[in-house]
This record gives sequence, C-alpha cells and structure tokens, in this order.
Amino acid sequence: MTIKLIATDMDGTFLNDHGDYDQERFANDYAALQRRGIQFVIASGHQAAELATTFSAYPEMWLIGGNGAELWQREAGLKAATFSPQATQQVLAALAPYPELQVALCGTQTVHVLAHANPQFNMRDYYYQLETCADLTTVTDPVVKFDVICPAAMTDQLVYELTPKLAGIAVPASGGQGSMDLIQPGMHKGRALKQLGEQLGILPDEMLVFGDGTNDLEMFHYATHAVAMQNAPENVQANATAVTGTNVDNGVLDYIEQHILS
Repeated sequence: MTIKLIATDMDGTFLNDHGDYDQERFANDYAALQRRGIQFVIASGHQAAELATTFSAYPEMWLIGGNGAELWQREAGLKAATFSPQATQQVLAALAPYPELQVALCGTQTVHVLAHANPQFNMRDYYYQLETCADLTTVTDPVVKFDVICPAAMTDQLVYELTPKLAGIAVPASGGQGSMDLIQPGMHKGRALKQLGEQLGILPDEMLVFGDGTNDLEMFHYATHAVAMQNAPENVQANATAVTGTNVDNGVLDYIEQHILS
C-alpha cells in the first residue's frame, strides 16, 4: 500500500496509560516518515493549542483537535468551528437535570469548569489552560465541544437519553465508560481528515489511521486503512482493517515500523 498520511488518536492509542509516549523512538520514526514524504497527524479530543505545545518540536505537524472541530498547523494557523451561543445554552439546559455530571466547556484556548466541581474532576491533568466560574451559562467564549465525565455505569444510558434531546444541536461521542464529548453535528475526526486530505491532495486510500474509541470511527470509515488498538472495544475493532498491540506496548509505533518503514 502507498501511504502518504498517518493519523492517530492520542489517549488509549498513541499515549500510554501515563499520558506519555516513547519520545526518542517517535523522533526517529517521525524523521523516517518525513524522509519518505509521509505526513504524521495527531487527531484528538484535546485542544489544538494543547497539542501544539505537546508537539512543539514538530512545527510542520498537522493537528486535529476538539474531536475534529479544530485543524492547526503552525504555518497555516488555526481553523475552528464552534457552537452558536444559542446551541451552547441548549446543551447546558439538557445537561442540567443530571447533577452527577462534571462538565467542561472547551474553547479554542481556554477550558471552563465550575469552581465547585468535584475535586476528582481534575481537568488540569488533561487541559493545560483552565479557568473556573460560578455558572457555566455565563461563559461567553466560543465553545468547540463539551467534555462530560459521568459515572461509568451511566455512560451508555446517558448517550441513549441525550441523543434525541440534542438532535441537530450536539452529538454525544463516548470516549469510553465514564466519559464523553458533545460535539457539533458533522464535526468529527473523519470530517477534519477529509478536509486536510483535500487541502494536501491526499486520497482516503493513501491514509492510515489509528484509534481505540467510538469517536475514532468516522476517521476509520473515511480512511481506507484503519488500525484499532488491541485495547479497543470489540465494536471499534470490528470497524478496523487491522489490529495492532495495545497503547501500553507502543502498538502504533510497532505497526508503523513493521508495515510502513520496514
């Protein structure tokens, strides 16, 4: 296969369970990909601004943030799609009957959480620029997505209940038991990948993607070559064309080295 672009999810895929990766090994692989003219893209629920800090050593790298709502590259700058103020208020109203939820409003630069949020809802480990407020309905920053933490056993039921309530306004995208994003309709990783491919002149059958969650499925369906992690749930693996090792065992780099760089 001829691959011109590789895109990978972060948490549970490229990153290990400590939120880190083998930096020396990746640097060598990235340099080898660059020599072959292969783009390496991060596609994540994280903010593009945060991803840019994490991968500051790779200024030419394209970054898909906010589960597809953001597309960033240092030279090209940031393109971001955001919820309308009305839609933001409608989402917050739909979440209000669920006091057990912890909600973060994710803007392009700042993430907003309630000042009295559960101490275990430590978004500082996930988002690097965080602000607290007394009432999320007073936030005026444009919102890219909503990050929702819930009791693990409640996740599937919450997706089931919110999907019709938010039809046409927001789409629940589960990131695994206990967490989900509410994203803009049509704004997903697959859309951003398509946009980037058209911009770079790269076709779906020239793309290889990695993921472990249901929020990676649109990316799987767009790219011809989709690799699920061994730690991914069965429904994600069923939508992949191949399965690699776990995120803990550097499954992404193993696959790239064995099938692209060998």
